[in-house]
Amino acid sequence: MASSPFSYLMTTEKPLVLATNDDGIDSEFLQALTRELVKDFDVLTCAPDGERSWIGHAISRHAKLVPRKIEGFPSLAYSLNGTPADCVNFACGHLLGREPDLVISGINLGYNLTLPMILSSGTVGAALEGALLGFRAMAASMALPVDKFEGIRENKGKVTGEIAKALKNSAKGCAKYARQMIETPVPPGLGVDNLNFPENYDGKKDPLLTFANSLKLGCLFEKAEGKKHHQLVYKPEWLDQANIEIGSDLWALEEGLASVSRLDFSELSGKKYLEP
Repeated sequence: MASSPFSYLMTTEKPLVLATNDDGIDSEFLQALTRELVKDFDVLTCAPDGERSWIGHAISRHAKLVPRKIEGFPSLAYSLNGTPADCVNFACGHLLGREPDLVISGINLGYNLTLPMILSSGTVGAALEGALLGFRAMAASMALPVDKFEGIRENKGKVTGEIAKALKNSAKGCAKYARQMIETPVPPGLGVDNLNFPENYDGKKDPLLTFANSLKLGCLFEKAEGKKHHQLVYKPEWLDQANIEIGSDLWALEEGLASVSRLDFSELSGKKYLEP
């Protein structure tokens, strides 16, 4: 790990967690997660200075990255004018005093399930960067009511009532899963554990092991009414019309269950083809 004026040397013997997201440092969902993580871990948070959704594993090619320390956050925290994957790479190279035991990205506003959404997700992209650097990594997301999503997004994840209870339970579920990951042997391969919690998660059942449902979204862009440009339009009915595969992450969501899918990118290395 490189040393810099921003380096922070963790001196305790607690496991070290690097937390990030793609909704931005101001997201209440990220803060809810870190409030639970600091109970058992040393935590450093490095997250984008604004929303960077649907950006996947993008790395900033020409940006001049400038970290900014955030006061009043549940953990030691920095914002960065880059992508979620930038945040993980930058923090590991310049902010952490030692290698993280785990990289956690989330909790995302809304679900990240089925292959098209997973591979487009900045939340998952940040976790993937952690895995590529050789660290255990997990991503976490929580479903939200379709009719309330935009309001919650505009309010930076500040929620009340039953959704707030589900968020707290999801954050506790993430912390519990993080402890389990650190306490178990490192699995083979290059993987990211992708957790999804339902909008009414009560915390009574641990995430069910699933796989990523296949789904074809088609064209994502529609012409804006009265405008010449086209813009991305997410349609919730895509999931309603999907072929739900039993045992998949989408199936678990439809059943009201929390899920975890292990995304294994090992075969992309081509190593299996080189073995005699």
